[in-house]
Amino acid sequence: MSKFTCIILCVVAASLTKVSQAAVSEEEKEAFREAMAPIIAECSEEHGVSEADIKAAKEAASADGIKPCFLGCVMKKIEVLDSKGLYDAETGLGKLKKFVKDEADFAKFEDIAKKCLKVNEESVSDGEEGCERAKLILGCFIDHKVEMPF
Repeated sequence: MSKFTCIILCVVAASLTKVSQAAVSEEEKEAFREAMAPIIAECSEEHGVSEADIKAAKEAASADGIKPCFLGCVMKKIEVLDSKGLYDAETGLGKLKKFVKDEADFAKFEDIAKKCLKVNEESVSDGEEGCERAKLILGCFIDHKVEMPF
């Protein structure tokens, strides 16, 4: 569950793959996991998403098996999605900065976050709810996972 959870913040995003020499430390990832655990639990209960569902999504490196409104719930609570259901990269990065201390690593997340701003231009049918946009955000981060410093 923790690996999938981190993708949500980097969205979003902790440790699908280890791809760089300088990488987010285990201590940073653990602090992030601890901060995310109650949010994940609350949204899981609210939207009927089990740990098995999250584990399957993590193993598949795909959000297809996860209810989009669960993703929207998590992203709204961590303020990656704003009250209008739009991706707020700036706020999300501000929160991530507390967990990623290395400037080079943070710059990689920042670059990906900027690339994913395009999801705000996509048409969604649920408007401010944010479910569909959350899935688009996560999909974008998954598309860029090899660039993440895990």
